[in-house]
Amino acid sequence: MSLIHITRFSTTLQEHLKASVILPDVIPNKPLPTIWLLHGLGENGTCWERFTSIENLAMQYQVAVIMPNVNRSFYMDEASGLPYWTYLTEEFMPEIRHMFPLSTSREQNFVVGNSMGGFGALKLAFSHPEWFSAVAALSPAVDLRDIIPIMSDISRVFGPKLPESYLEDLALTAPKEQLQAMQWYRSIGDQDFMRVANDNFTSFMNSLDINETYSVTPGDHDWFFWDDEIKKVFAWLPLQANN
Repeated sequence: MSLIHITRFSTTLQEHLKASVILPDVIPNKPLPTIWLLHGLGENGTCWERFTSIENLAMQYQVAVIMPNVNRSFYMDEASGLPYWTYLTEEFMPEIRHMFPLSTSREQNFVVGNSMGGFGALKLAFSHPEWFSAVAALSPAVDLRDIIPIMSDISRVFGPKLPESYLEDLALTAPKEQLQAMQWYRSIGDQDFMRVANDNFTSFMNSLDINETYSVTPGDHDWFFWDDEIKKVFAWLPLQANN
């Protein structure tokens, strides 16, 4: 596999941002299935490659993996900062597709993330269910109140009043039939401080009548758990492994 680190100037943000891309060494004569892999709070697009076996998995399944960097934005247009959501959806994703032979087919696009990136993955899936056929949220921040103790700058992102049901409200505006056409995977460690919120979120997901797998297994909010989980995600996705 080829691991490519990109630094590009964003016209949306008016600054240089980095991203990481994993591609097969031999590009097939057709667009590549693509996993958009989102990072957590205090991390960046290199963390997945540093702390997990993502490159070996990409090689095994012969997919492109795109790992953007959105700093501490929670994949939002920040209330008192920069428009990272606009950057991601209207600039970064289209431009990366111009740079590399990535599939634009819904059936071959998948979004995955951990913690803040799990929030981002769910947000992308609820906002644009027509873009993806599967979403996997690992230890996602589904209740923003859980973030208050670990994010002193949370009001910069969300403003003075923290949304109480941001993801739920977003999901309820999406076409229900498109949400139901997707495959959903969500997991949490049994020792994770976000466990209770994720357990409670399951009732809401069930109310949407969507096909979600919710997994609770031994683990905490850390890379040991996410390294195990990303292997499960690749096996769960509709991809063909090269054994």
